[in-house]
Amino acid sequence: MKQVSLPGTITYEVAMTKEMILAAKHLCHDVYLQSGYIDFSFPDRIIPYQYDASSLYIVALNSVNEVVGTVRLTIGYPFTTLNVWEDKLYPASQGLIDEALTANSFEIGALAVKKEYAAYKISWGLYKAVYLNALALNLDYGIISMDQRAMRAMEMLGWYVEKIGEPMDYFGSLTVPGIMPVRQQLAAIASRNNNYHQYLA
Repeated sequence: MKQVSLPGTITYEVAMTKEMILAAKHLCHDVYLQSGYIDFSFPDRIIPYQYDASSLYIVALNSVNEVVGTVRLTIGYPFTTLNVWEDKLYPASQGLIDEALTANSFEIGALAVKKEYAAYKISWGLYKAVYLNALALNLDYGIISMDQRAMRAMEMLGWYVEKIGEPMDYFGSLTVPGIMPVRQQLAAIASRNNNYHQYLA
């Protein structure tokens, strides 16, 4: 994977060691607990996830290699988002969903940024790292469920998300499911946000 850097001391990479993967899981757990997305602390500070064996974790590291941001990519079927929203998916989105299910698709989840680093716009770099890894792995569609406000912020950056179901309460916040066609993203961002397009390209 290409290493992705923001100005300053933040770098992005795929977590390759058990220690770094564990740090990513701990960060996600702690951020979700502090934000009220989960109501109690799980054993070992790890939120259970049954498809972890087919997942990879992208991490944002500060100058001393502390994990300060993370996002999880789960490669291939089944997809938690489609299972959770099974009865609330839009019928008009079924064609896109079927296409994603037969293509090389992945699920985006467990996005978390350490509170002290919110001003660094670390999510910008995490989104970029997801995109670059999706291209490198020849993936076609990203399936995502995200807090409605966070998704709105993502779309304001220029990312294209096709919403596929009704908003509902999930992990303690109003959450929206969507599908992101990987190869349409660069053109979408170019038409909406030139500054971010330059950073991404």
